[in-house]
Amino acid sequence: MRICLTHLGCKLNQAESERLARELVTAGHRLVESLEEADLHVLNTCTVTHQAARDSRKAAGRGARIRPGLRTVVTGCWSTGEPAAAARIAGVDLVVPNAEKHLLAEKIRTAFGEGGEGDAAPDLPYLPVSVGSTRALVKVEDGCNMRCAFCIIPATRGRQQSRPLEAVVAEVRALAEAGFAEIVLTGVQISAWRDPAGRRLVDLVRAVLAECAVPRLRLTSIAPWDLDERLLALWDDRRLCRHLHLSLQSGATATLRRMRRPYTAASYGRLLERVRAAIPGVGITTDVIAGFPGESEGDFAASLAFVAAAHFAKVHAFPFSPREGTEAAGLPGQVSPEIKKERMARLLAAAAEGELAFHRSLLGSRATVLWERPRGGLGHGLTDNYLRVFSEAATGMAGRLSDAELVALAPGGVQGTPILSRI
Repeated sequence: MRICLTHLGCKLNQAESERLARELVTAGHRLVESLEEADLHVLNTCTVTHQAARDSRKAAGRGARIRPGLRTVVTGCWSTGEPAAAARIAGVDLVVPNAEKHLLAEKIRTAFGEGGEGDAAPDLPYLPVSVGSTRALVKVEDGCNMRCAFCIIPATRGRQQSRPLEAVVAEVRALAEAGFAEIVLTGVQISAWRDPAGRRLVDLVRAVLAECAVPRLRLTSIAPWDLDERLLALWDDRRLCRHLHLSLQSGATATLRRMRRPYTAASYGRLLERVRAAIPGVGITTDVIAGFPGESEGDFAASLAFVAAAHFAKVHAFPFSPREGTEAAGLPGQVSPEIKKERMARLLAAAAEGELAFHRSLLGSRATVLWERPRGGLGHGLTDNYLRVFSEAATGMAGRLSDAELVALAPGGVQGTPILSRI
């Protein structure tokens, strides 16, 4: 069967979709890149904001609009939170909640009574699913035990659960042996990873580095209150990418308290200092919300000043979006759409200045770039510390690691000159 996979939202959704893709290829199905070619559309939805939920609804009905008769399977956070609404959309044949997402391949076979187009390939369970694949994402945990006032994720993904260390190591090893140059460990917040033996994320990362011949390993989604200081010593291994995502949400302590985040702006600032001292050149990315209920102009000014001073490598900025079922949706002091829009503009400007300062600080240096498939005739790739590098000379280098001289600023990153001594 010809299957088109679509995912919206976070890297965790992407990791789940990639794993499903490998399972479907192994079962003999053929993956296609457009709905026009497909017999089945599998959509992994998101609901973290109103816009994400709206995009999910539109995407769920897209198959029937493009080609009547195209079957659609919907899974993910939006359809888990609103299964009846998902099932009512024209063209949707099956809704699979997050709790059963790991059974998707079997549910597709059962629901549609079709196997793959040929024999399964058990010896290639981690076959790259597209030409030029460079990195693979591995889910190490799911769910969340926190109750941040704005977040719907605990309701759609349930309580935190960790995958066994041995299963993660085996998957990373197989992906590295299949040729992926970078593996990304992801989850809702991977710092919550635990196992029954009392091991923590530092033990998991140490095991992956010791037992897997992975050229590069990247971490995501570290909770600021849960960064194990022992983890910082592991960056002596140059395979571990100098990049951490530490979600701030607000640079104003008063707002953080209303959000039910268990840290202050000052403690987050001290954490940045410790991380940067331990990992020179680290790129730190974050999330920030503008217009949370009760956010005064003074609160926003404090948050804006924090972001401006922090020089994050990237800020994912969002206007507050009330999600039904969360505490924040019913809090007093809801900020008007007009004020949220104005604050977002100021936040985005400060974020762009910080990102530009980070880019400038790296000019004239040399970095190792993992090159990706070219876009518009231009090669591009990521350094380990999350800097986008562009080069016309790298159009044929997808999937390769090479050093590059970082020579000039470019929109969204820097221009680089590949040095071809490393592959």
